[in-house]
Amino acid sequence: MNFSALIGNPVGHSIGQDIYNSLFMDYGIDSMYIAIDLHRKNLPRFFDLSRGNIEGFNITAPYKEESIQFIDYADKIVSDTGSVNLVKNQGGKLYGYNSDYAGFMMLARKNNIDFSGKNVIIMGTGGAARTVAYSIMQNYNSNISIVSRNPGEKKIYGIATTGYNDIKEYDIIINCTPLGTFPDTGMPIPENMIHNGITGIDLVYNPSRTPFLKIVEKNGGIPVNGEDMFIGQGIETLKKIYGITVDYEKFYDIFHENLRSK
Repeated sequence: MNFSALIGNPVGHSIGQDIYNSLFMDYGIDSMYIAIDLHRKNLPRFFDLSRGNIEGFNITAPYKEESIQFIDYADKIVSDTGSVNLVKNQGGKLYGYNSDYAGFMMLARKNNIDFSGKNVIIMGTGGAARTVAYSIMQNYNSNISIVSRNPGEKKIYGIATTGYNDIKEYDIIINCTPLGTFPDTGMPIPENMIHNGITGIDLVYNPSRTPFLKIVEKNGGIPVNGEDMFIGQGIETLKKIYGITVDYEKFYDIFHENLRSK
């Protein structure tokens, strides 16, 4: 038996291990997926040990950016975004991929979201935010603004980060922060700044309706949670690490079965 994992801090909200282990049983894969709540000081040692003891692993916040220094090879999207969230161990060499890109594009397709010609606000500046901005810039012609708690500290693809007070008119707002993830009830943006009739996307999938999305819906907007992004990157994970192709409907059914029991 081999094993794979999710690393991050925290990881208690994730249902990934239940989903992947269910799929392993269905496909007869002799493996186990575990979630590791990893402290930052243990990150280098984990990567060293993973070269001999693990098939591959996913990376979640807050380690998507700093993990790049520990891998041997990076795909183009990792190199372009500066964010890695999937690692495959091949003979002791660590190959890094960015499956968030595939996940976000699946979210856009499944929810019929067209970013073209839209004013888009991205909340957050971490690995997920970088990948979301990259995905939109590569596939659509949009006007993107990036909002940070510390505006002006850095640029993302030449876009200067701004603060809440700089938010003006927008069509779509995307929460790329962990705010609202179970059991947190925080909001990425003050309620009075959520305009009527906009599309609100939250990369959080647990709960399915975060406080942010509830306000979007109350204001007559379109709320979209992060489940399709999770499913898309999960399908990519299984393909890269185990070489199996799982269709959307099967992953969707197992996702919701496990989310209900969480």
